[in-house]
Amino acid sequence: MNHWLRNLCVVLVLLLCAVAFGQQEAIDIVIDALKSNDPAMQAGAIALVRDIPGREITEALAKHLPNLPPAGQVQLLSAFADRADAAALPAVIKASDSADESVRIAALKAVGQLGDASSVSLLSGRAAQTSGEEQKAARESLYRLRGQQVDQAILAAIPSAQPDVKIELIQSVGERNIVPGIPVLLETAKDADPSTPLRDKVQRESFKVLKMVADAKFLPALVELLIKTKSQSVRGEAEKTVAAVAHKIEQKDRQAEAVLAALAQVVDVEARCSLLSVLGRIGDNSALPELRKALADDDAKIQDAAIRALSDWPNPAPVDDLLKVAKTSDNQVHRILALRGFVRLLGLETGRPAEEMIELYQQAMKLAPDVPEKRKVLSGLANTKSLAALEMAATCLQDSSLQQEAEVAVVKIAAGIYGSYPEKTKEVLAKIMQTSKSDSLREQAQNVINQIGRSTSKSIEPSAPSLVYGPETCQAVM
Repeated sequence: MNHWLRNLCVVLVLLLCAVAFGQQEAIDIVIDALKSNDPAMQAGAIALVRDIPGREITEALAKHLPNLPPAGQVQLLSAFADRADAAALPAVIKASDSADESVRIAALKAVGQLGDASSVSLLSGRAAQTSGEEQKAARESLYRLRGQQVDQAILAAIPSAQPDVKIELIQSVGERNIVPGIPVLLETAKDADPSTPLRDKVQRESFKVLKMVADAKFLPALVELLIKTKSQSVRGEAEKTVAAVAHKIEQKDRQAEAVLAALAQVVDVEARCSLLSVLGRIGDNSALPELRKALADDDAKIQDAAIRALSDWPNPAPVDDLLKVAKTSDNQVHRILALRGFVRLLGLETGRPAEEMIELYQQAMKLAPDVPEKRKVLSGLANTKSLAALEMAATCLQDSSLQQEAEVAVVKIAAGIYGSYPEKTKEVLAKIMQTSKSDSLREQAQNVINQIGRSTSKSIEPSAPSLVYGPETCQAVM
């Protein structure tokens, strides 16, 4: 007999028995079915439990819960969750202490459906003390609890909770989007006694949740917390939070206001560096004058922070500032950082003529102090779609230290310009086909050559100088 049909027959038989013999007999039938080793009988009994209404049924079945084998307990706990009858909650909570892990997990899941504010302590404690599926069940139930008092219970428990439990409660504020919890999180995010266990993690989790629930009116408070933070790991999370909340301000040219206001008052070097870093994450052009000023600061740490901030900028506005640092700085680390930022921002340029772009990439090649940095320049050049870019990449094809990056750049550029320069593109790609050791790159090059062959364009290719291959040309460009 079909498995589904057999289950349906079992349910009907059990239902008829329940009607014929009464409530207690029905309960006995259900319990006997759950104790059996017959999956169809068990499934039929559970289906019946889910559908028979009445608090009395819930209470009667709950009394039998501990007497069932683990598999039967798991099924009945699931049925209790579906019934959504809080009368089963005491038995469910007791089952959460079972010696059997599968029963504990099922019980914790059921608490999420049946519990209320009084269940916050149980679930947060289990989430803190367990791992794996049991921890996952406790957390998900904590996030799912319903009732007007649940959020208040979570917030009330945070100040006095043990650190590991406090972390779970803080995370639940984010998962439940408890916006009224922001003042509590501002307290837990403070730099507390360094001897407190898990202090840094409590702070980091607080900032992570503030990133989600706080809005722009809390920016001054968040900036103040960032300034006072001593732990480097916490500081990094605080910087992300300040930037994320600043991005919630709709006026793009006002997103940096709170940070700039604080920067004007702060003297501590570490704090100033953090604020400069945040300005880079925000990317508000109104902050550029302050960052340019920081580039000339006497403190190398301040300069470093400013260079990194400009290198992270979301648009190419500071490209010339970084080029200047890469050319003139006495600090080798700063020159390399600025060069990397310069190359990155060149990739964001959309309005410069192709000739200017290639000139800037050529300057980057000249400034690159070693092979790894030259490879980065070629990677950036690959995003420039022009014949001049193709020629520049081609000059490096026979330099063994740069060959792979040059090949990648050539193929990528060629795929974007072959329609305008079919013969020149085909010429360079033929070189790739002859010399590349990469099957993948040869295949990509062949695909572009095939596309050129299939092209029906009748346009005359603009005249262009013949390409010259060889490492000496690549070195000359550098």
